[in-house]
Amino acid sequence: MPELLEQDLHPTFSPLYSAQQITRAKAVEFIFPPPPPNFLLYNQISFAENHTDSGAKAIYTDGSKTDEGTGRAYCIFENYGIIASWQGKLDRSNSVFQAEILAIRMAIEAASSLLRPIKIWTDSLSSLMAIFNPKSHHSMVREIQTLLLSHKHIHPRWLKAHVGYLGNECADQLAKEAITKGDPFLLPKPLSYLKSEIKSAALSIWQDNWDNG
Repeated sequence: MPELLEQDLHPTFSPLYSAQQITRAKAVEFIFPPPPPNFLLYNQISFAENHTDSGAKAIYTDGSKTDEGTGRAYCIFENYGIIASWQGKLDRSNSVFQAEILAIRMAIEAASSLLRPIKIWTDSLSSLMAIFNPKSHHSMVREIQTLLLSHKHIHPRWLKAHVGYLGNECADQLAKEAITKGDPFLLPKPLSYLKSEIKSAALSIWQDNWDNG
């Protein structure tokens, strides 16, 4: 009898979700945290919309960085072809994040004169998350947020890189070419570069002091 009571008091249930499903759900929530309910860009930015090559007018942006330098570009696609594009190059000390953000900024400027809704697709998750952050202190991110609030017909979207989307592949190629062919553009060096330079200088001074006793 005690055994039956113990079984009744401690019933077992089959879990509704596996541990793997729960882990995946938590990962998605971490990557795409919900914005504050009063965040005005909530309905303009999407990380989850499936991309389809429908032929509708859309803008694709990308940034690229190699040992030669840093480039960024956008291209406007319609009916499966490029109808306009832009390329710009930055200093090699500038980061790929700066390139991606600036490409999105220029694409928004190009889309601002359009009178119908248009999507701007980027494969830079970090850039779109920065724009999605209402507490960002990055000057260009804040500028982009202000522009989007003034142009409700522009809808930034994220898509996965290098999976065969024609517009994305063209933007990627244009950004790589922009490293040597793009219009020059001056941006302040990123904090990461300045920290690296300071560290290198400090190590050089330390080495000189060590060598010279």
